[in-house]
Amino acid sequence: MTDRELRRLSRKDLLELLISQGRERDALQAELERIKAELENRQLCMEQAGSIAEAALRLNGVFEAAQAAAQQYLDSVRQRSEDIEEICAKREADCVRREAECQENIEKQQREAAETARRLEEETRAKCQKLEEDAKKKSEAYWAEVSARLDSFCKEHEELKQMLFSGGKT
Repeated sequence: MTDRELRRLSRKDLLELLISQGRERDALQAELERIKAELENRQLCMEQAGSIAEAALRLNGVFEAAQAAAQQYLDSVRQRSEDIEEICAKREADCVRREAECQENIEKQQREAAETARRLEEETRAKCQKLEEDAKKKSEAYWAEVSARLDSFCKEHEELKQMLFSGGKT
């Protein structure tokens, strides 16, 4: 599997890959133990059948091959583990960066909303104050008009008032 393919895998897939590699390593370890046991049996057979030197030469070759295979497998697992850790670190850094960007955007939107609310409140206060002033002016003008009409009415009917109070005598 290439580095590019490893980088495309999700964290779950990478963990599954590690688990399967661990199982494979365990299987190879068990096989190594089985081979060791077989070699011990063969050694006994060789001791009985032939020279010890010949049996040692044969066993050394088998052990060296098994050791080389085990070492190659462990190196492969270590490399894959390092690759996975690197990918995870990059993804975590990306998440942290994105989180910081989101927080910055939220703060910016909050500042903008607060400024908009403040501006709207000022505009509303100004409109309310203007409406209140206009209402006062209208009520004063209306009251002045009503007072003028009442005064005019009273003046026009002053004679009537005097007649009423004088008892109708002219």
